[in-house]
Amino acid sequence: MPSAESAPPTRPRALLINHLDAILLTFVIGGLCLLLHEALNGQTFFLLIGMALMAWLAFAYNDLCDAPYDAQDTKKRRRNYFTRQGSRLYWHIAAPLALSLALLAFAQFGGRGLLLIGVALVALWAYSAPPLRLKRRPVFDLLTHALFVQTFPYFICLFLIGVAWQPVDYLLLALFFLSSLSAQLEQQARDYKVDRRTERNFTTQVGLRASLRLLKLSTVSLVVLSVGGALLGIIPPLLYPLGLVGLPLIGHRLLRRATQPRSERLVWAMGILAALYVGGVCLYWLIGNL
Repeated sequence: MPSAESAPPTRPRALLINHLDAILLTFVIGGLCLLLHEALNGQTFFLLIGMALMAWLAFAYNDLCDAPYDAQDTKKRRRNYFTRQGSRLYWHIAAPLALSLALLAFAQFGGRGLLLIGVALVALWAYSAPPLRLKRRPVFDLLTHALFVQTFPYFICLFLIGVAWQPVDYLLLALFFLSSLSAQLEQQARDYKVDRRTERNFTTQVGLRASLRLLKLSTVSLVVLSVGGALLGIIPPLLYPLGLVGLPLIGHRLLRRATQPRSERLVWAMGILAALYVGGVCLYWLIGNL
């Protein structure tokens, strides 16, 4: 699958497929919640689409706000559609369309759905845009990312389908929190040299070495909780393949040199595999319950 870097900046494809890994991850996380609680149907599948659109909107808006800073670095400039002379027309068309569809998806659930999409919109604005711009406020940058990028999609589905929370739900919320925290630390480590010249964040404040130690600690905690949950029978067999899919990413994170960046191709490959697995299980479930 082509990356946004390889797509000509003036074409909408560069805007639409950027951060596709995060969009797929949102679908995977929401789909897992619905499958575990046997709550997958036409209404909730539309909710998954709305959540994926909100994920795209959040990451695209973040790129828009980051454009003046990313323009100062060659690699970041290539990754950001808005620093590559991409037409803003596509953004002004795609963003309202994505938001409108997401609003419809959440509005199916009445006031609770509208409350959650309102929280999501406030969070994406507060994280990326001045004057708050939480992504450049140490500690708040980590907490916002950890609470919303992977944890919030699962919570949204859990809250809107109105089921009693099970031990697996609490465990998965903790795992998604740690996973999202680790991903943010990993990204900050990757961009450390550039970020310390432009804006501050947790890693530029505490130093790269301390941040990498926290990254290793959060990753090890993720593994320990996952293995413990499986051994105690809290994690059902349905999730085992996803754990196997994540092993190469965890191994690469723990074993690579501190100065070596993460493999973006590996992230994409594992994200696609996870989405194919969850998508296949969802399709099997829907066909079996027609």
